[in-house]
Amino acid sequence: MSSVTSPLTVTAPQTTLTGGSSYSSTLQAAVTRAVAIASLPMQLLQADQNTATGEATELGQLNSLFGSLQTSLQSVVSGTNNGALAATSSDTSVAQASLTGSALPGTYTLDVLNAGSESSAISSAPTPPITDPTSQSISQATSFTLTVGTQTYTVQPAGQDLNDLASAINSSGAPVQALVVNLGSPTAPDYRLVVQSTNLGENAIQLSDGTNNSLLSSLAPGSSASYTVDGQPSGGITTNSSTVTIGSGVTATLEGQTGSSTITVSADLSSVSNALSNFVTAFNAAIGELQKNYGQNGGALTGDSSVLDMSQVLSQIGTYTDSTGGSITNLTQLGLEFTDTGTLTFDPTAIAGLSQSQITDALPFLGSPTTGGFLQFATNTLDGITDPTTGVIATESQALQNQVNTDQTQITNDQAQITQLQANLQAQMAASDALIATLQQQNTFLQGLFQYATSNNPDVASAA
Repeated sequence: MSSVTSPLTVTAPQTTLTGGSSYSSTLQAAVTRAVAIASLPMQLLQADQNTATGEATELGQLNSLFGSLQTSLQSVVSGTNNGALAATSSDTSVAQASLTGSALPGTYTLDVLNAGSESSAISSAPTPPITDPTSQSISQATSFTLTVGTQTYTVQPAGQDLNDLASAINSSGAPVQALVVNLGSPTAPDYRLVVQSTNLGENAIQLSDGTNNSLLSSLAPGSSASYTVDGQPSGGITTNSSTVTIGSGVTATLEGQTGSSTITVSADLSSVSNALSNFVTAFNAAIGELQKNYGQNGGALTGDSSVLDMSQVLSQIGTYTDSTGGSITNLTQLGLEFTDTGTLTFDPTAIAGLSQSQITDALPFLGSPTTGGFLQFATNTLDGITDPTTGVIATESQALQNQVNTDQTQITNDQAQITQLQANLQAQMAASDALIATLQQQNTFLQGLFQYATSNNPDVASAA
């Protein structure tokens, strides 16, 4: 939505008449009054512009809130993807479960026979030991060769200290993690470089500076993991990855413990529940802003039809029903209910208490933005408000911009006319003031002449 351009501040030009007559201030007052009267229509236009700007500001606030409401709907959409299936593990110390694609409901028994381990190596203690890893290192070379298994990697530290060497190893692209550890005491530190493989299995790790080809010594050789799914194969599956695929779209991440864990894939609306909670928060924020524009002391959009349009849209969304089939037909069954003030409340226990068959029915009720159901209805209904071209807010904002532009054109024209009017009146009053000043000077001269004549001629004085 484009914002409305702020109106220009317009004031009538002011010029003070500095004349020579005793009536110059009266003449100036007449000019000022005439200009003020002529400026009244322009002031009304300015007030109209200010009102339009205030309405546009409030529309912008509502546009933002309705946009947040649309965003919250997208979270509901995400919660219903892939049939709202989720994977859980009965023993998370053995494995964590997750979905990576299209999966089918069901259970898997994962037996971890060997959790596996990573290979690691440590730098030898130089003489004297490294007490400051920010200024000392195991070698002053500027380039190193890191070997992990059969692969080699070039390592070029930014500086010649142990911290820089560890950072360069981590940035080399090698499947390892480098750390700087202190094997000494706080008062007598002994810093070493430890390099650990990020994969399971036996992977020899070595670092060379071109002169010394054995800067590291093995800490742990590492071992592969092995597991079975539903008891197969009998000897186990060997892997060097801690994340394994146990079914179509279903993965398990081995957590380092041997044992058995049941992986269950089933419909789960917990993510939908969280998303609906956010939806209610966004819904109530929009309702609250609209209610500021109700009543005698309402805000900038009080009485505007767009407020009614937006209020009706929210009411339609909150009261959505679908009785085409299934046990879930309205939002109340999912925990959403209206209060007496028009806001929504959400009770997450409603979704938590749904049976698997009710969850199955809830999915088509919720639908998607493209296939129907609540999400398509809510998305399309909100688009009628927020569409940047044809939506209620965009249309109203454009009308306000047109109004501001029209008013500004008229103000500009009126300003020019008032400026010309004032210039003409100033010129006329200046001429009048000059004429009056001349007459006053003549009158003063004649009075002085008369007084002189009478003071020197007693007969004229007595006759007068």
